[in-house]
Amino acid sequence: MADKALVQDLQKLDPGSELVHLYELEYEKGEFVYFHSGLDDDLSTLQMRDYDTPATVRTYVALPMESDGFETKNDGAIARPNVLIANVNTVFSNAVGTLDYNDFLGLKFIRRTTLKKYLHGESGATNPPTEFPRQVWTMDRIKARSKTSVQIELVAPFDMETVQIPARKIYSDRCSFKYQGASPGIDRWKKDQSGCKWHLEGHIYGTNGVKYTVFVNLDDEYVVPSSTTFTSYSSGAVTLDAYYKTTKTTTRFNANGSTSSVTVNNYWQATATSSNPGTPTDSNSNFKRVRIYSAYSHGTEYFTYVDDRDNDYVTFTDNVASSETYNKTLLWRTAKPNESQAPGFTKYWEKGDLCSKTTTGCKMRFGFIPKNASSTTTTGKTKTNTATILPFGGFPAARSFK
Repeated sequence: MADKALVQDLQKLDPGSELVHLYELEYEKGEFVYFHSGLDDDLSTLQMRDYDTPATVRTYVALPMESDGFETKNDGAIARPNVLIANVNTVFSNAVGTLDYNDFLGLKFIRRTTLKKYLHGESGATNPPTEFPRQVWTMDRIKARSKTSVQIELVAPFDMETVQIPARKIYSDRCSFKYQGASPGIDRWKKDQSGCKWHLEGHIYGTNGVKYTVFVNLDDEYVVPSSTTFTSYSSGAVTLDAYYKTTKTTTRFNANGSTSSVTVNNYWQATATSSNPGTPTDSNSNFKRVRIYSAYSHGTEYFTYVDDRDNDYVTFTDNVASSETYNKTLLWRTAKPNESQAPGFTKYWEKGDLCSKTTTGCKMRFGFIPKNASSTTTTGKTKTNTATILPFGGFPAARSFK
């Protein structure tokens, strides 16, 4: 769905800025050439924040080209656009090298549309960028080629001979996509395996450009920093979105194989302001349970409990080269009690940020409302923004987002 600001602009008699199309051509898996067809003021380069990682600014060079057929035909037939690119050998020489045009087939061709004023460096520039929904096509065949140009026919990703519809099972109350499979935090060429765009490190940008970190576990509970202020609670009034803690006695499993009877904290967030909310429990609607995490510390002992939902959570930045985790700060939960066992996919640890595959899990992430909108370290409110539009078709059979 188009950004509201763009819709409002285009409803005016004079939007105040010309329409701009930006193109991204994938010439190898994960490698793109960025270009545009030129503007009236003869700007040779334009800049726009990247769609997946808005902190990255892409530069689009001017390239003589013609295109048509991007819109669906009146007879309902699926569009098959044509793109004629001139002087390809000259403009693409540095990026494409000796690749044949046929190597492009099966790869992506992306069309981005916005108003000139929303380009990076212009008066209306925003982070994340303001634009219409991207059009992602697959390059299907080379229609014509010469020494100075190439004409490429594009198809929708599902409009190919080898693709069957439906390509995946649809459930009314469950998301069938791989969690974080299209995250901006993983290698770009791997994103075809899923539509879920939730960031690998739990990052989400507010409309003010502030980046928040949001962790949610498999039980749809926010996992917040251990530095969060919690008020010990036994009775009395509570305030909406404030944090409280109670205690309980449980059995803890230690790294040496022994067990201990220990007193631990239960952590809660008030879902309403109330003078008499009752005892915090999972069935009390005045409270929502949260979990806490701390940064992993080598040499510290981490525990599991008789109720594994109480297991310790930590964040850890992986410095071991791996395409999906290298230099990424991820949330982990103890799977076996341990000491000096660095978090990772081992018998001692499991991912702490997991998805329930429900609309509730999606709302808590994409509908996150910060308690302090200007703070990058803020936690969230218990209420979520149900007007948020999911950036992928995770629940195509669901009636509403609520």
